[in-house]
Amino acid sequence: MSSRELGPEWVLSRFISPTAGHQDEISELVVVARRLWPRVQALAHREQQEKTSDEALALATDIWEGVLQSVAKTIQRANRKNWRIKNTEAYLFGAFHHRFNRALKKERRRREIIQHLPSTGDLERLRQAHDSKVVLDLERLIQVNEAVRRMDDWTRKVWAARQYGYSWKEIAVHLGLTEPQAKLRFRYAIGRLRARLGGAT
Repeated sequence: MSSRELGPEWVLSRFISPTAGHQDEISELVVVARRLWPRVQALAHREQQEKTSDEALALATDIWEGVLQSVAKTIQRANRKNWRIKNTEAYLFGAFHHRFNRALKKERRRREIIQHLPSTGDLERLRQAHDSKVVLDLERLIQVNEAVRRMDDWTRKVWAARQYGYSWKEIAVHLGLTEPQAKLRFRYAIGRLRARLGGAT
């Protein structure tokens, strides 16, 4: 992995222990993950040419870490002594590719929604043509989009996950936090954002 990214040993650190079982499989997972990382980066850049290198790698890194942790958990839970992934490299890259494509589709759908938001001129014409409820709904939509634009990456990621129907429990597991920690951190971030937006008006 590149110097700005965490190595697979760090991502899998809680699964690496002299007393834990399946250490051969976990060690193999670390080796294969390190070998596959250049392919993961290449795919991330190829599929996100409109983004900067750092932006393209940010999404890929999150998904890659999730895949490694998911596979390590599966290995850890396996009770059968002879259980093994037959082709770890193919399995890991396939799992990453699937999750990555799913994330890109969600991101594209979100961008399409934002692109179709009305311009200021359109809003002015709508104000004249529609009743106050429609205007209030549009103003709320604009305020929400302004708030999302001002969110830091972590808060925006959690907000998007909630919009796509992920539960707090699922979000917390993905972030490596407890459910109350994830909620508290998100509410704190929203509180700071609300204070900033309130001060800007």
